[in-house]
Amino acid sequence: MTKTLGKFAGRMLLVGCGNMAGAMLDRWLAAGLDPARVAIVDPVAAPREGTAHFTALADWRAAGQAADWIMLGMKPQQLGEVAGDLAAVAGGEVHLLSILAGVSLADLAVRFPEARAQVRILPNLAARIGAGVSAVTSTGDADSAAIEALLKPLGEIVALPDDGMMDLVTAFTGSGPAFVFRLIEAYAAAGERLGLSGDDALKLATATFGGATALLARSGEKPGALVAQVASKGGTTQAGLDILDEGGELVALMTNVLRAARDRGRELADLARGED
Repeated sequence: MTKTLGKFAGRMLLVGCGNMAGAMLDRWLAAGLDPARVAIVDPVAAPREGTAHFTALADWRAAGQAADWIMLGMKPQQLGEVAGDLAAVAGGEVHLLSILAGVSLADLAVRFPEARAQVRILPNLAARIGAGVSAVTSTGDADSAAIEALLKPLGEIVALPDDGMMDLVTAFTGSGPAFVFRLIEAYAAAGERLGLSGDDALKLATATFGGATALLARSGEKPGALVAQVASKGGTTQAGLDILDEGGELVALMTNVLRAARDRGRELADLARGED
């Protein structure tokens, strides 16, 4: 992997380093980020070699640490627990990054008004292998080149002009991998129910979904055009499509899935605000 972050000069603090924040950090370290310039505050996160690790913000502060980049990676409802202590060190040239579902830029600006910029990043778990997508929006004097440098090792970047769509994007791309995994799981289970072995069904399902998405990404064609290349009138594929397309139920199902995830993100944000 190209060491694109080998010259990244900032000092970074991760407040919370669970699955998503941990995947981002591991990718940054693989891209050359100096582990000596990173500190983690998380009582249970896995240690990273050469990276300072603290169980609480008070310990980090007592050690005389400082940061130019602070990323919020804990659960949204924990924001109230750390915001007061963190606001005291999130001023001047500090970029305040957040991957917290449902916590808006306005929320961040209220809690961290002295930060140079407040930046919302919505990545997904495929960032672990550099195949993710990150939506980003910010307010304040954000260093867009440095932010892009941090996000490039994670995969695609989509810069949103405002914060209004971020709750939906959280559900769409952040939660999206879990929905795709469930679809693959269901596809494999259907194959097993019809006679395939469990191992063969999962292998075939994984390769089918993986190949189809890779082809879609590389072809530049719309999904419908590729459907037409596989399906022929009266054929086996069309017989299956007739079930998938019946009554628009598949689109309705996915709409309900995304709506539920989006609305839960908003509920979590409300819980975070209620902890003041």
